[in-house]
Amino acid sequence: MPTVEADALESFARTALVEAGAPADAAGAVASSLVDADLAGHTSHGVVRVPWYVEGVATGDVDPDAEPSVESAGPFAQVVGGAAFGQLVGRRAVETLVETTRDRGVAAVGIRDSGHLGRIGEWAERVAGEGLLFASWVNLQGGAQRIAPHGSADRRLGTNPLTFAVPAFGALPFDPVYDGATSQVAHGKVIERDGSGERLPEAWTVTDSGAPVEHAADFEAGEGALLPLGGRETGYKGFGLATMAELFAAVVGGGPVATEPDQAWRGNGAAFLAVDPAAFTTPEAVAGKVEALAEHVRSADP
Repeated sequence: MPTVEADALESFARTALVEAGAPADAAGAVASSLVDADLAGHTSHGVVRVPWYVEGVATGDVDPDAEPSVESAGPFAQVVGGAAFGQLVGRRAVETLVETTRDRGVAAVGIRDSGHLGRIGEWAERVAGEGLLFASWVNLQGGAQRIAPHGSADRRLGTNPLTFAVPAFGALPFDPVYDGATSQVAHGKVIERDGSGERLPEAWTVTDSGAPVEHAADFEAGEGALLPLGGRETGYKGFGLATMAELFAAVVGGGPVATEPDQAWRGNGAAFLAVDPAAFTTPEAVAGKVEALAEHVRSADP
């Protein structure tokens, strides 16, 4: 596999987005986030998304000139994307979240009408980097659903990721972050294989016959659905988590729930929450807990 320098990759993504109609500043922000995802090892949310975003601009699902707005009341706010690139919405949401949490000790920000928010772990890392706890629930507004309920092959929900982060305050070289879809895999993993021609692993999908979808192109054409996290045996757990993410994002963000499977809308709604641990303890105590847990986990036999 060829290696491409990060700067060159970012330049490519930025140029492609500008040529699609995005302002230079917006294209630069989106390209930076996509390359950040690639560098973090999450290539399903990296520059592989550029053609998807360009298509979104062409179809009107993404407004390249839109700027997100903020509606706030005390420690609570909603960021209305207006179909802007999700990376712009995510930045605005994090800025609002951090600023409000600094003042109030806790804050919640809802998001609606956003383009694809990208790697949610980026937003978690930014908040944890400010010394704050982070949690989020994300849904896919409108149509383009991917996950089937446990025991079905009909698409009913998006991949609805759950994301959490805890500041390590120097106890580790990174802040602990969990960022994962509530399906067996993120939809981006399917997109990657659509480009490579690889067959889809059997554990990812299901069709009406109970068999998996073999090829990504068939899945993208509407065949089958992604299995919820837990797969064929215990997928009720993943679908339960996906359902709660759907509702949290819709209630806090103010957007719709997934009731229109045939609508070709690719945007996200979300609920972001931040808590200042200083309201409960000290940074030294948090660092001690993080370090103790890390050592306990690492002590397990391979």
